[in-house]
Amino acid sequence: MKPLETGDPTSLGEGRYRLVGRLGQGGMGVVYLGRSRSGRAVAVKVVRPELSTDPGFRRRFADEVAAARRVGGFHTAPVVDADPDGEPAWLVTAFVPGPTLQAVLARVGSLPLDTLTVLAAGLAEALEAIHRAGVIHRDLKPANIIVAEDGPRVIDFGIARALDGTSLTQTGLQVGTPGFLAPEQLTGGGVLTPAVDMFALGVVLTQAAGGAPFGDGPSAARHYKVVHEEPDLTAVPRELREAIGACLSKDPAARPTPAAFLGTLTVRHPDGGSWLPEAATQLLPPPEPAVRPTTPDSPWDSPPDSPSATAQDLPVPDAAPPAVAEPRTEQSRTMTGPVAQPSPSPARVPQAVPGMPRRRRAVVAALLVTSLAAVGLFVWQPWKDSTKDNSKPHAAAPTGSTSASAPAPFPADPLLIRQDTAPGWPGTCHSVIARRDAATEKPVGLIAGGAGACDTLPQWSPDRRSFAFTRSTPEGTAVWTASADGSNARWITSIAGGRVSWSPDGSRLAVLRKKDGVQQLFVVGVADGTARQITSGGSQVEDPAWSPDGKSIAVCLQTGPGNWQIHLVDPADPNRAPQQVTRLPHPALDPVWSPDGTTFAYTAGTYGTNTQGDIRLVNADGSDDRELVSTSAHEMDPAWSPDGTWVAFVRGPYEKPVIWAVRADKTGERPLTTGATTEGHPAWR
Repeated sequence: MKPLETGDPTSLGEGRYRLVGRLGQGGMGVVYLGRSRSGRAVAVKVVRPELSTDPGFRRRFADEVAAARRVGGFHTAPVVDADPDGEPAWLVTAFVPGPTLQAVLARVGSLPLDTLTVLAAGLAEALEAIHRAGVIHRDLKPANIIVAEDGPRVIDFGIARALDGTSLTQTGLQVGTPGFLAPEQLTGGGVLTPAVDMFALGVVLTQAAGGAPFGDGPSAARHYKVVHEEPDLTAVPRELREAIGACLSKDPAARPTPAAFLGTLTVRHPDGGSWLPEAATQLLPPPEPAVRPTTPDSPWDSPPDSPSATAQDLPVPDAAPPAVAEPRTEQSRTMTGPVAQPSPSPARVPQAVPGMPRRRRAVVAALLVTSLAAVGLFVWQPWKDSTKDNSKPHAAAPTGSTSASAPAPFPADPLLIRQDTAPGWPGTCHSVIARRDAATEKPVGLIAGGAGACDTLPQWSPDRRSFAFTRSTPEGTAVWTASADGSNARWITSIAGGRVSWSPDGSRLAVLRKKDGVQQLFVVGVADGTARQITSGGSQVEDPAWSPDGKSIAVCLQTGPGNWQIHLVDPADPNRAPQQVTRLPHPALDPVWSPDGTTFAYTAGTYGTNTQGDIRLVNADGSDDRELVSTSAHEMDPAWSPDGTWVAFVRGPYEKPVIWAVRADKTGERPLTTGATTEGHPAWR
C-alpha cells in the first residue's frame, strides 16, 4: 500500500469511508484502502475524472453497479456501496482474504482432481448467481478468482463493461483478456450472451488442470485456434473432460448453462481437510487480513506478481504479511504470475518458509535497513575508476583481477538492467529493460512492454548483438529476445518464470518450466522453440547459468527445508546425477560463472535474517568459498563484467534496490544507480 498523494480524497460517502492509502490504479481509476465507520476494511474504487464527465460512461457504470449489487451467492465478492452520480463516481467492495487462482497455479502448476471438482462447482455457482442478476462477467480468468479457505470467489463481475465506447476502448484497451475470450468475442459477430463466461470457465478449468486448451504461443496464434480448432484437453482428468469440452464449444448455444454444468459434476470434498493441496494452503493468509497487491488486468488495477488478499480484487491492511511462499518476483526472478516471479519470480514476500527458497515473496513488511541512508552520501560520477576504495584487498586475487599495484579500471561495457518507471516493485511491476552506458548518467530505455507487461531479468547473448529477457503478462510468462538496440522483440517460448541463460554458441537458452507440478530445467532452441527436458524428479530447480565451455549448467536445487544449494548438471547427459558445489547452512542462489569458467559469484543468505543476503565467490569445484560483499543490508543478483575483474550486484530492500559494483578483489565498491531511479537485475555479459 502506498500513501495518499496530493489531491487524493481522504473520505467518501459523506464520511462513511475513510481512505488510508493507495492500493493500485488502472484504466478506470484509482483503488484505495478504506475503512468503514466500524473499522471494517474495504476497497474503494474511484473513477478517473475524465471518465466521470462522459455521460455514456456514467450511464453504463450506473447500470452495471446496480446489476452487480444484485449479485449474491456463496462464491462472489459483493459490491456493498456505490455512488455512480458522485463527483467523482465510486464504488466499494467487500474483501476476500486469499491469493488469486493465478498465484496458486503459478505455485503448484496444476490442481488434483478433488480440488478441481470443488473449484469447478464453486465457479459455476458464482456464474449462476451473476447471470441470475442479469450480469455477464466478460472477464473470468484466474486473476479474477480468489482462492479462499472455504472455496473460490469470483470478483470484478460486469463493471468493466462501463468502459465500452469510451476513449480508453477506442485507443486499444480491450474489455476481456486474450486467451479467455470466446470465439464470438474475437470475431465480433452478434450480441454477447452469458455463454461467453462458460467458455472462459472451460479455459480456466483446463489451465487449473495443467493444460493450455489452445496452446501457449502468441495471442494471434491462439485466437486462430479458438475460432477454428478444437481444444486440447489431454491434461484434463477424464471424468471432467466432457463437461469442460462442452464449455469450449464454438457454438454459444451448445455450451451448458452454469446449472446444467453443475448437474454433470461429482464434487469430491476431501474429508476433514482443506479443499486445496498442501502447496496451495501455504499461500492462504492468516485469519487477520494483510495488505496485498491488487489483482492484475482489471481496468482498475496495476498488475502484480504475487497472490493477494482482496476486496473484490483488492487487499486488506493492518497486519503482518502472511508467512507464505510465492513465485519469486524480487530482483532476480517475475510475478509468480504471475510476476514471476519472475521470479521469481515470484512475487512471487520475504519470509523464510520451510521447503521454499528465500525471496519467494515480495516484501510488504517495513524493514529497517540503515544502508539506504548511506546511498545518499555517494555522488555518482561517470563510470571510471575510483580513487576511494572502500574495502581491503582479498588475500588472493580472484579470477580476472589485476595485480594489487594496478587496480582494474572500471569496465566500459554497457550494463543491461531492469528499470522501474514507477514505484510499486515488487508488488506491482512497472519495469522496462534499459541499458546503462559507462559514459552517461541516465539509462537508455530499450524495451517498453506496454500495458500489463512486466519485463525483467535481461541477459546479453554471447555475441552481444541481442539479449533475452523474461516477460510476464496476464496471459502467462515467456522468454523473449530482442536486438541489442531493443528492436525486433520476439517471443521464444513459455516458461515458468525466473532468469534464463544462453548457451555459449547463442543457439539455445536454459529455461525453467513446470512438469507434473515441479519446476524443471529445459533447454530451448532460440530459432524454433524446440524444448528438451534436462532435470527430473521431485526437486524444484531455480537460477540456471550455462558454463562458458557449454559442458555444465549451474542450477539451484533444494537440499532441505528452506535451503537451496548450487549444483552442476550435464546438458548432454540428463541422467547424470547433479554435482553439488556449495554446502552452506543457508540458501545459495543466483549463481553466475566468471568469464573464464573457474569461479561462481552467488547470493548467500536469507532476506531479513542475520546479514540478509551477501555476495560470495566460490571455485567451480566447490573449494575456497569466500566473501565478496557482506553488510547489514541485503545484497543479491551478482553479475560479472566481461573481463572478470568487477562484479555488479543489487543492494537494499526489494522495494528500493540500488545497483552497485565492486572489484573481484573486494576493492573499489561504488553505487551505479543514480537519482531516485529504482533499478535491478544487472547483466554485464
